[in-house]
Amino acid sequence: MTSKRNYLLVAAIDFGTTFSGYAFSSKHDFEKDPTKASLRRWVDPISSMMYCKTSTCILFTEDQKFDKFGFEAEAKYLDLISDNNQNNWYFFTKFKMLLYEIQSEDQQLLIKDDNGKAMSALVVFSESLRYLKQSLLDEIKNQFINIELNEIKWVITVPAIWSDPAKAFMRRAAMKAGIDSEMLTIALEPEAAALYIKHIPIEKRVDESKEGVLQVFCPGTKYIIVDAGGGTIDITAHEVLEDGHVRELIKATGGNWGGTRVDEEYMDFIKSIIGEEATKHIEESKPDVFFEACREFEMAKRRIKPMSDNKFTVKIPLCIGEEYTNYNEGKSLNLLETCLSRTGIQIGISFIRDKLRLASTDAEYFFKQSITEISNHLKKLFQNKDGKGISTIILVGGYAESPTLIEGIKSNFPEMRTVIPQEASSSILLGALIFGHNPSLIRQRRSKYTYGICVNKKFNPSEHDEKHRYEENGEYRCGGYFSKLVEVDESFDVEESQFEKRYRIKKCKDEGNLKLYASTSKWPKYVDEEDCFYIGHILSPGHEFVPEEYIYINVFFGDTQIFFLANQPKSKKTALCYLGQ
Repeated sequence: MTSKRNYLLVAAIDFGTTFSGYAFSSKHDFEKDPTKASLRRWVDPISSMMYCKTSTCILFTEDQKFDKFGFEAEAKYLDLISDNNQNNWYFFTKFKMLLYEIQSEDQQLLIKDDNGKAMSALVVFSESLRYLKQSLLDEIKNQFINIELNEIKWVITVPAIWSDPAKAFMRRAAMKAGIDSEMLTIALEPEAAALYIKHIPIEKRVDESKEGVLQVFCPGTKYIIVDAGGGTIDITAHEVLEDGHVRELIKATGGNWGGTRVDEEYMDFIKSIIGEEATKHIEESKPDVFFEACREFEMAKRRIKPMSDNKFTVKIPLCIGEEYTNYNEGKSLNLLETCLSRTGIQIGISFIRDKLRLASTDAEYFFKQSITEISNHLKKLFQNKDGKGISTIILVGGYAESPTLIEGIKSNFPEMRTVIPQEASSSILLGALIFGHNPSLIRQRRSKYTYGICVNKKFNPSEHDEKHRYEENGEYRCGGYFSKLVEVDESFDVEESQFEKRYRIKKCKDEGNLKLYASTSKWPKYVDEEDCFYIGHILSPGHEFVPEEYIYINVFFGDTQIFFLANQPKSKKTALCYLGQ
């Protein structure tokens, strides 16, 4: 739900698996040019190169106090390793992927750092957001005078494929970081990217046919957005309506086939070259070595070009060669000419000092599994009845800057028009700003699941299962009944209440009230069925509604987050409720 309070500035945070960044723009600038934005430039102290995002890494002291974030956290952690002082510190990388797995509300979620030590996930995420928020505020102060915190509307991007509890967790982390929930909007990453592409000049789009690109947002056009990030591939499809707005054609889907999958294939390859013993010794005694090797590849992999005559060259730490020699009877990496991959493919290799060289065609192997997973998933979507007529693939995200991924998508779908903005890695961030100023592009969304409330009803032996029968106050009742609210794939207008439901809430001290469940089935009957899973409470613990009285719930399913407007006539209380808030 978008904030109705006045604001002067929109600040957007793109919290990614591998890289994170932020941008901001004023109302005045947006009205003149919707794509105009101020972005923070980050200097990597290790390479001295400048980027529009920083690494999503965070470092805590041994007493779990925040120390550094981003490139600075990486640099300090490598120093700690060099001095053999890292064991009592907490260093987290690529931790956003933890939320990809969340299916239900969990206040005490723990997350392990790179050395296996656990901390509260809420602390890790909130301190990351707190750092980005404060850095953003410092940048704003350098450009604007007398901007107050309550005059800033905040937008945080999340994958569209995330579960409702994962989105709720991100809102909770933002609130803990000091961001006012009433001034916070959650933006779905592929939708934000579509908004940006709709507004950018034609020369900033990449396509074989510029005329074709002009048609992407014409009424009746259907397109699919592939947000290729570091961790996940986030996919959604839209149809452009007559008034220029869009409706969601296919509910958000995707998987963990992003750029980090390519990194993992490369690191598995390196480990297969040096052998199990050398690998184990490095992991146990020199943890910085593989960290540096992966970091070097992460920066270099965008240079891998399909069918190129040029060799792909990537730097590897000298220690890898030394450990290989120690554990392979004095042999040298420089003498190796071929290596078997994990899947049994023979790959030609050569080493020159601290450089590994591969033919570009061999380097493409690292992308094979990721591209295959993405392409197979897209093929299924295009065969879906709602996918018929899609003519354009919009490819965005940091991974979308890879020529290998671009060629893989184009070769698998030659009949499709492919659109890639020049600022593919920044398109989500810049689109999130536009969404903050004007979220009206999206008119309809689809429900990912069938949602319902867990209720009890008067037991009817002809209708209810015996195992759900229980006795209360001398009456037999049916417990765990799935009271359906909406059905999977159902379409909803954005920010319009779908219906109003009445419930009597019970007295509950430690838990909230009204348990929300989801199901992949269209007609679940009980909340303990195999396809059902718990989402969270609509009313969180500590709410001020009076127990044993009726409450009226207006349900909003069309927004980026499910939210509820609760009203209790008896107490004359009204509240806007998000899951977990």
